[in-house]
Amino acid sequence: MKKIEHFLNIIHYCIYRLDYRLHMLSNKLNPFLLLGKIPAVGRKFEEQGTTHLDVVNKIWTDKRYGFSVMISGGGLVIIIFFTVFSFYLTISYILNNPLNISWRGPFVFCMALAYIICHYTVFQKDKYIRYFRQFDKWSKQEKWQYGLSSFAFIVGSIILWVYSFRFLPG
Repeated sequence: MKKIEHFLNIIHYCIYRLDYRLHMLSNKLNPFLLLGKIPAVGRKFEEQGTTHLDVVNKIWTDKRYGFSVMISGGGLVIIIFFTVFSFYLTISYILNNPLNISWRGPFVFCMALAYIICHYTVFQKDKYIRYFRQFDKWSKQEKWQYGLSSFAFIVGSIILWVYSFRFLPG
């Protein structure tokens, strides 16, 4: 179980880092950051001892409540859902559809199961923050290695999910 927790936290971290990098890239292209150049707005931020860019970055990149963590958490749950639902469809097909119910029941069950798995391995008591601190110390080579393995897992999950459509009943 500890290895699964570690692996899911690696995937969560890699999705977070990808979103973080996309956010930093978008800062160069974001026209809303020009609002900070308006003198009245700039003075207001200076009075508070910050800048418009710092506030925007804090909203996106905060490791506890930032948008990037929320996006990466949602992405992790969806990837785990794809994997769980694919296994459900495959096993159901192999067993000749033993549960003859509509697709909504298993869909909701698999989504709940994916969230529960992520909650207990990543989100509960902010475990991911401890892992993020550990992962930030990785060398550049380790980050590439784990990034590629996370990417392969994500792509593999999506391919498995799409392939499992052939097992849909009916």
